[in-house]
Amino acid sequence: MRYLAVLLMVGFFSIKAQERTEVEKLIKQGQTLYSHDLYKDAISKFKQAIAFDKKCMEAHYELAYTYLAIKDYDEALHYSRNVLAEENDFWLDALLIYGAVLNEKGNTKQAIREYKKALKKYPDEYLLYYNLAESYLLIKENELAEDALVKCLRMNRNHIPSHLMLSSIKKKQDEVLKSMLPLYYCLLIEPDELKKEELLEDLQVRWHVALVQKAKQPKPVSKHSIVSGLQVAESKLNAIAREASVNNPEEPNRLVNQTLALFAMLSEEQTGEMDFFDINYVDFFTQLNQAGHTEAFAYYICSAKYSPDVLLWVGDHQGRFNAFINWMEIQQ
Repeated sequence: MRYLAVLLMVGFFSIKAQERTEVEKLIKQGQTLYSHDLYKDAISKFKQAIAFDKKCMEAHYELAYTYLAIKDYDEALHYSRNVLAEENDFWLDALLIYGAVLNEKGNTKQAIREYKKALKKYPDEYLLYYNLAESYLLIKENELAEDALVKCLRMNRNHIPSHLMLSSIKKKQDEVLKSMLPLYYCLLIEPDELKKEELLEDLQVRWHVALVQKAKQPKPVSKHSIVSGLQVAESKLNAIAREASVNNPEEPNRLVNQTLALFAMLSEEQTGEMDFFDINYVDFFTQLNQAGHTEAFAYYICSAKYSPDVLLWVGDHQGRFNAFINWMEIQQ
């Protein structure tokens, strides 16, 4: 009898192992189908995985993610709730989907409450802050959104979507310089050439706004300083844009010279008002400028749109370009 019991146990575990293997195979097949935008086929594979193992939280999560992609919010809500019902490796990812669905269904305040509860549990998860910022923007709480983005970027300096959302907020607030600085930083770290071209075009639009917009007069921000250095810099954008347009009207020369003048000016306008923009952007670009790499940087960010001009410059200044790349590798 004891021998029979052992055989039964071995058979049981063998079946379970086969089921796990089959479930893993189905999930991988579904993920591959998803990557090719074959969403219905992917859904079929994930549901087959659940048929083998109803408690497979990875399959439930993948279904929630796929349904969100095709905007079937009720199904996305259902499967994300299945994952959230108990602690598991996909709990946090499912919460992000759950919050996104709540936003889409108009329950933004509930999404905010869910993110805040999750942050008590996972205080170091930068994506929670990013998603929280998205929700705040939906209800036009721009200051709270900005605060959440700052916290996100302090945890992950290279989270491009947070830089871009911060730039968008400042654009809406008509702060041209503060909308430019995150774009400059993203152009440095964005690996996708098509996205980089879009960022470059957006930056050029901001420079055009600086050109046609009346120069702002800086105002005192506290009793400890006359004016913010960034406000002084903002007031000088118009002059920089005009001078570059007159002396170097053709791109990429115009953008290169605008960037050279901007970074040189930022190095001069330091008044001790150390907000996030000073620390995260101005300090970085000041160091880059003082190291003598601004021109190489400017040509580098132009490469997605003006490749022939950039290649000519790099061919004539190979040593300077290599020095810039080496400097950047050290910063990482």
